[in-house]
Amino acid sequence: MVTMVTDVTIRGISDEVYNEFSAEARKQNRAIGEVATDAMRIYLERMYPPEQKIHTVSYVDELRLSKRDLEEFGQLVVFRYIEHFIIEDDVDLETFERYIARIEYCERLEVPRHFPKIYAYSKCSHCEQVIRRE
Repeated sequence: MVTMVTDVTIRGISDEVYNEFSAEARKQNRAIGEVATDAMRIYLERMYPPEQKIHTVSYVDELRLSKRDLEEFGQLVVFRYIEHFIIEDDVDLETFERYIARIEYCERLEVPRHFPKIYAYSKCSHCEQVIRRE
């Protein structure tokens, strides 16, 4: 099997962490790219174990999801680039946790009034507005 290799520049890494990381790579007599690839793989496996297939829904103007919608699909989903994402009032925290992996780059997310706002934010990345319906 041929493995593709990508050259990248990563900005914003702490000097302290980078120095420790590169020193560890040298101790193991390995290239820093090889060790970084291993670290990224471990991170991804920890976030999403191989037995959990993650699906993606993206680039939708408006999306309304009910508890029934999530349960019928029955698998983890990442939602990306949704302009107006509405989680219906019947969705409880357990269902939200079980089926929604992440919400990314959403302009407006509306969650039920019984959701702690910080809980909704814990699943969000680069979401402009999170609103809890009153």
